Amino acid sequence: MVIKGGLFLDEVRVAGGVTLDSSYIEHDLDCRGGQFSNTPAPAIDGTWVNVGRELRCDEGFHADGEVRLCWARAELLSFRNATLHNPNGLALRADSLRATTGCYLDQDFHATGTVRIVGAQIAGELSCSGGRFDGRGGVAIEAVRLAAEDVYLDRGFAAHGAVRLVGAVLERQLTCTGGHFDNPSGSALDATGLLCRGGVYLDKDPDLGQGFTANGQVWLCGASVTEAIVCTGGLFNHEADIALDADGLTTEGNVMLNDGFRAVGGVRLARATVGRQLDCSGGVFHALGRVALDLTGMVGRGDVLLTSGFRATGEVSLRDVDITRDVDLRGGHLSEVGDKSLDAYGLRAGGSLILLPAGTPTQLVDLRYATVARLQDSVTSYPVDRVELEGFTYQTIESEGDSAISYEERVEILSRMRSYSRQPYLQLSKVYRTAGKEIEEREVAVAGLKQLRKKDKLPRHSKAWNFFMWATVRYGYRLYQPLLIALPFVALNIIFFHTAEHNNLMAPVGAKTSGEPHANDIRCPENHPCFNPVAYSVQLLIPAVNLFQIDKWIPDASKDWGTPLLFWTWAMILLGWVLGFSLVAAINRCFRRE
Repeated sequence: MVIKGGLFLDEVRVAGGVTLDSSYIEHDLDCRGGQFSNTPAPAIDGTWVNVGRELRCDEGFHADGEVRLCWARAELLSFRNATLHNPNGLALRADSLRATTGCYLDQDFHATGTVRIVGAQIAGELSCSGGRFDGRGGVAIEAVRLAAEDVYLDRGFAAHGAVRLVGAVLERQLTCTGGHFDNPSGSALDATGLLCRGGVYLDKDPDLGQGFTANGQVWLCGASVTEAIVCTGGLFNHEADIALDADGLTTEGNVMLNDGFRAVGGVRLARATVGRQLDCSGGVFHALGRVALDLTGMVGRGDVLLTSGFRATGEVSLRDVDITRDVDLRGGHLSEVGDKSLDAYGLRAGGSLILLPAGTPTQLVDLRYATVARLQDSVTSYPVDRVELEGFTYQTIESEGDSAISYEERVEILSRMRSYSRQPYLQLSKVYRTAGKEIEEREVAVAGLKQLRKKDKLPRHSKAWNFFMWATVRYGYRLYQPLLIALPFVALNIIFFHTAEHNNLMAPVGAKTSGEPHANDIRCPENHPCFNPVAYSVQLLIPAVNLFQIDKWIPDASKDWGTPLLFWTWAMILLGWVLGFSLVAAINRCFRRE
């Protein structure tokens, strides 16, 4: 048909099909309040219909059977307060629909059967606010490749079955505030590949007091959102698998999973790019025995906030995350079940890692090969015997009030590593050296080498050498240690050899004597150095110094107590060489370290 005016089918009752295929209606097509029944065939077939103004099937419109509007054209399409009933098929088929003002399936709109608007192009908004869509567990709304200004699935919107916005292009926003999406066996909302030049809102409606609810998976994989993604106060429930999957998401704004946000099932933002903050403060993430929050490979230009009541029952993965600013876990609750509480392997943060959870984690905290500018932590930040710190680097250490950690406590934390690595000790020592804390630097480095003997699987001779270097020179960090060891022996030897001299137990070597006893205070053998107990004792323990004593005087073994004194002298010579050897080894280690 070609109608120069309008076509009015309002308040009519039709039993049978109405076919308007390829018709042209210059003004309105008005079906308000009409009753159309043609189950199981189409109740209205408006394929290729071209309406110059409004196409209205609202105000009590009721159709038993499919309403078909494929490739239809109209300024405005309205199904407000309409009922479409076709439980075994499509309630509305409007593939490639063109609407220049808007499409309204809202205000108590009720569809039993799938609403299909694949490839539709709507210059204005697609409003489903307050609408009820029952796909009987299949697909409630099929809007693949939809193009529209805005999409509203809010204010009491309810869908039983999947809502699919795969590849949709929205010029402004997708608003699901307070919407209810129910498809427990699959995806409740699938917006894979969505391009939205505004924001995406899956949050709580402050006016109705009703939060976004999804029983089933929510997919935002590969989506591109110019502004924020707001899930504040939303409930995402898919306990068997991933509740919210935004793998590869890109947004220039914030991602808000905060203030009452709750996920029963995993939340995945792997390889996502977030232009500003990822805020999970106050959010609850529950995925028992699995990864509760997966940020693997995420790139963020702001902060990651896991603070203020953040709670995860399951692993939090920050593996290979690249964050420009801070990663803040202040006041967060990490998992007490599963294998890991926190996996931050390869994390890169341009600001601080604030590791101050509300309680001591009980499962593994993995910071291997993470790199941060500043570390802020406490003794309770790490579990007992379940921490990995190999390759972890940071430039400075910060503390807050009473949470400051002494170097002894930090050494104790490093000793909790399940597998030994010296690098964490060297890293901590370097930070202390940069801060001008020489004592802390030295003690941490010594503790690291000491732990090598205790935890690493060294052969026995290596363990013996490690112990020798620790006992004598503290691995080269105490070059004065041999002197401290030698001084008591020097003092003891002075007493011994002074007594031996006055009891004629010391005999000159190769000197011509008159047979008379020798005493320092009387005379010395002709052309022979005098015996001096102090010099003798010093030379025994410093073999590199020649004071013309130990090669000129020896205990006389032919006299009582001469033989034990001779053995003692040999022992002191050996001790002197041992201390000298350890000092040389320590100096060599120092040069190698520098």
